[in-house]
Amino acid sequence: MAEFGENIRKAREEMGITQQTLADKLYVTRQAVSRWENGSRYPDLLTAKALARALDTTLNDLLYDDDMQTYPEVNPVIEYPVHKRVLTALFAVACSVNLILTLWNTFYYLTDARAFRTVYESTLLISRMVFLTLVTVILFYGFIKSVKDEFTPQAAKRIMLSIVVLNLLGVLFRYYLSWRNYTALRGSAVIAAVAVNVAFIIIVLRFFRAKNPCSPIPVYVFTGLEMLFELIDYVLGLIAVIGTAQLRSYLTNATLSTLALLSVEILFIYMTAVLHRKRKLTKTQA
Repeated sequence: MAEFGENIRKAREEMGITQQTLADKLYVTRQAVSRWENGSRYPDLLTAKALARALDTTLNDLLYDDDMQTYPEVNPVIEYPVHKRVLTALFAVACSVNLILTLWNTFYYLTDARAFRTVYESTLLISRMVFLTLVTVILFYGFIKSVKDEFTPQAAKRIMLSIVVLNLLGVLFRYYLSWRNYTALRGSAVIAAVAVNVAFIIIVLRFFRAKNPCSPIPVYVFTGLEMLFELIDYVLGLIAVIGTAQLRSYLTNATLSTLALLSVEILFIYMTAVLHRKRKLTKTQA
């Protein structure tokens, strides 16, 4: 997008106006104009159209064809206040639920001092706490980016990939612990879990490509199926413990775990939908 900034500078100098004058026309700061010209930041689509009018040119003249293709990828994902508020709220909910789940697992580990807890069980609990802590940190990063209006498609890509890769590593680590502990674990289930996570990583990488991205439908399908399977698993588990002493513990831990997963999956779907809509709008305006 270096050409975009250079074109702004050239058009401004041809009109004989300063950065401050241009900034005053657009109701932005001079520093914002300076960042546009040096390529460190870009205006949102509505501001870019106003910028073209202020410079007595067109958005197509400011943007080369290649720039127009990548424009949605370097700009903030959210350009409308309502979308920004929804994204921030989703991050806040997902971060909060995962934080509560992390604290609950830590409390359980510290207070449930069973004499017969094995090294295998302890390692599983600790690895789960580490996983949840890392996911919470990633979601908090997204929350901060959204609040600061700096949530770009690349930030969304990093968040989605980080969480999926962590989940993949968690599956592999649990398989390793089971193998070391001689615990029965179906190889087909492990292979399926690894295959699903790897496939989702590939889909995310393809969707977030600046040029020729894939359709968002595979992202919707994968996240939707994950949500469906999690809900089915939750209901089946609930049916199994009804009338037993484990019901209270299940309602706490399993419900929090299900809500944590669903909040992240809904966030994935929303980020994907907003970026897809932004790409379509950019093509329409091109």
